[in-house]
Amino acid sequence: MPTEPRAAYQLKVTLSGAKPPIWRRLLIEPGTTFRDLHRIVQVAMGWQASHLHLFQTEDGTLIGDPAEDFDGMMNFQDEAAVPVSAVLLSEGQALHYEYDFGDSWEHQIVLEKITSVEPGNETLPGCIKAVRRCPPEDVGGLHGFYEFLDAMEDMAHPDHIAVREWCGEWFDPDFVDLEQINADLAERDDWFPEDPEHGAPPASDFQGLSPAQVHELLQNPLNCPSVFNPFFDAGSVNELLDTAPIIRMARVLVEAMKGKGIRLTGKGNLPLKQVKAMVEAGGESMVAPMAMYSPIRSEEHVLAVILTRVLLEIAGYIKKQKGVLSLKKTAETRLEKKGWLMVYRDLLSTAFTRLNWASMDHFDGLDKIQYAAPFCFWLLAEKGDEWRPVDEYLDDMLKAFPRLPLAAYPVVFMSDEEQARFALRSRMITLFQLLGLIELDPEHARLQDKGEQMMRRAALFEGMFTGI
Repeated sequence: MPTEPRAAYQLKVTLSGAKPPIWRRLLIEPGTTFRDLHRIVQVAMGWQASHLHLFQTEDGTLIGDPAEDFDGMMNFQDEAAVPVSAVLLSEGQALHYEYDFGDSWEHQIVLEKITSVEPGNETLPGCIKAVRRCPPEDVGGLHGFYEFLDAMEDMAHPDHIAVREWCGEWFDPDFVDLEQINADLAERDDWFPEDPEHGAPPASDFQGLSPAQVHELLQNPLNCPSVFNPFFDAGSVNELLDTAPIIRMARVLVEAMKGKGIRLTGKGNLPLKQVKAMVEAGGESMVAPMAMYSPIRSEEHVLAVILTRVLLEIAGYIKKQKGVLSLKKTAETRLEKKGWLMVYRDLLSTAFTRLNWASMDHFDGLDKIQYAAPFCFWLLAEKGDEWRPVDEYLDDMLKAFPRLPLAAYPVVFMSDEEQARFALRSRMITLFQLLGLIELDPEHARLQDKGEQMMRRAALFEGMFTGI
């Protein structure tokens, strides 16, 4: 008696935003659970299953590993109990799948066709087409991937040798071994131990937050209702805005630009007079600590001035044209109607989503620090009410995100962990202080006392991030 054909779903899995496209066409059984779909996508794309993941349906339902939502606040559906056929009912329906909440590899999974396969013709699951190789793990998202490709392909690139050493092989973005993918799919269960905690950091590493809450916090630190109360007293926060050095400096810069704007130097820098005015407004001991050893001679010597100007520009408040820095008309109107609280929120959001933090210290690698940094908001909320060593916060960050040092480029004078600590200080701590979110103990704020430096959350942080 002939065997009936087997029902099959034909799925197309596309790495969102990749240009040229990176995708896989898969055949799976309709009854495949979302847990197994996660495994299938990991193997087919070429990921290593070393980070958290999450599915989201078109109606917003979240499907994932309950071990990554131990307190149930995100109301996950258990991926091991939900078959794909319960969600994808007709051709054309889609799912969102995210892997690695730091690099944020987002995938679109589309049910292209409900079909069948003849017995013996296909082994399910299977990959029937694969286009382009997926990026290496921990490369820093799509932006980091394209920078990686530039350095890998150009032997004259200053980072070529370091990237080759980090990758450990030549990387051909066009090469995909379809036969190997299918061989690995057949043995995929060997990749995934049945331990329900596999792949998820212990909850203690997140200081009481579930992995799902961490995901929400990292994705949008200004709108994460499961972590912080989304409502705050705007009047109280307005009164605290001037405690943020960046706002004091921005006010001085904006005031100077009113009218005809500011004529920049031949190198495109602010005039020294304007730089000194901003430093005075921000507080020299905080925004220009080196001034006690050497006089300020240019904007290029004061990171806080550069960051204030760059953040205002990226956020759309100022523009440079024909050697003149000026306030945009739309920004002037926005300021009049919304006030400086809106400016602060725009600068805060821009600092975490659009500013390239590597530009702050010109240190190669470690891009993921920028995406992990909002977790320090939770640390400040939990224990920032009293002075604690900065090193304690760095320890907590590296405990929660132990893979951060892996993104460092090898150097002979500093270990990967030392590089990560250096970058956390020079980027995260510097920016938090400029934004008025933390205070550093002035007794240990001098450059030679970095190892003894203490910090605590500032009143402005408490106003912005209520529910602490």
